[in-house]
Amino acid sequence: MPSRKQSRKRTPDWRPAQEVLICPLADLPQDSARGFTLDGPEGEGLEVIVWNKDGAVLGFVNQCPHLGLPLETFPDRFLSADATHLICSAHGAQFDPTGHCFAGPCKGDGLARLDIGLRDGAVYLNAP
Repeated sequence: MPSRKQSRKRTPDWRPAQEVLICPLADLPQDSARGFTLDGPEGEGLEVIVWNKDGAVLGFVNQCPHLGLPLETFPDRFLSADATHLICSAHGAQFDPTGHCFAGPCKGDGLARLDIGLRDGAVYLNAP
């Protein structure tokens, strides 16, 4: 399973070429979000956010379009208090469940979406 590492470097442009197990669905309660690092070539990691929003599991690259930083300052602290949107801790940008920024310095921009799948009680990043 992917690990979670704190990183402040830009997310690489690569994506895994095959399906990747992210976590058991049981590790992602409804209305929660977690961050994971998917291991890539030459030690690079792809930082991802997986959000269980009202029973729909959503995935995004963990990189704010404003400065390219990960959204959270503290591990897995992505959501607003009411769990209705993602927040970038650096400058307060707010993102809806589609990844669209509706408030903050990158208003009108968005997070890169990932194709997430559920199978056999687990969350996967689907192959491209």
